[in-house]
Amino acid sequence: MTRARARTVTTAVVVLLLAACAPTSLPGPAAGTPTPGPAASATGSATDGDALLDADVVRQRGLPLGDAGRGHLLPVPHDATVDVVPGEDGAAAYAVAAGGDPAAWVAAPAGGGVALETDGSAVLRGAGGDVVAALGRPAGAGRTASWQVEGDVLALRVGTPTDGAAGAGGAVSFEVGTAALTSATWGEAEGGRSLAVVPAQWVRGGSLAAQRALESQLEATEPEAATPTMRAQLWCHVLGAPDKASWNLEPWRPEVGTGTLIATRCNPTDADA
Repeated sequence: MTRARARTVTTAVVVLLLAACAPTSLPGPAAGTPTPGPAASATGSATDGDALLDADVVRQRGLPLGDAGRGHLLPVPHDATVDVVPGEDGAAAYAVAAGGDPAAWVAAPAGGGVALETDGSAVLRGAGGDVVAALGRPAGAGRTASWQVEGDVLALRVGTPTDGAAGAGGAVSFEVGTAALTSATWGEAEGGRSLAVVPAQWVRGGSLAAQRALESQLEATEPEAATPTMRAQLWCHVLGAPDKASWNLEPWRPEVGTGTLIATRCNPTDADA
């Protein structure tokens, strides 16, 4: 055998050996529940990159958002880290390593749906239409970030780095709130029955999604709060008295225009109608 032919055979053998030793691509493990404690970190399940996933896949593979039954989050790619830091106010701060676009998919509970609010926040609704989770507007480290409704899921979309910022990478953070109502207690006020509403701290001055969650959960607890005048009084307090200890809503107050409602400090009487 000539030297040239020997070198050719040797090269072929080396190539075959390297190919046999190369790692095989395997799907990632199913995602688990974040570890309880002041902070949690978890790795998500394998996905199809930026290919649109349906809600069933996200629910099967994703991490639970808040309490069980509130929704699921599936990061992209499968080895992206999700850090969860529970807050003292009842909400939790989430940070997703933005390895691609989208950085994550979010699904509502089975039979529910997702919706965007005009301020960039988003809500997850349960099968009955009630708001089960409020997602704050996402913020990226030197990158634009936003929620987008795609099919029956939310996509956490990330844009190009802003001027002077680093390239790809970094985390996208957002707040997840679930229990928006602390208490709702009936009593008597100057003109009759009054409902004292105490919202969770994360709702006060929060996003539109947080306010939707409060309205939905209050009406589920006290159906009388679903009347037009009670709804108007609630939103008036949300906007005008975020720091007040409790918001008193009265079913006997008349329904008036926004200007009159504000002028009467959320407490119109028949004389104002």
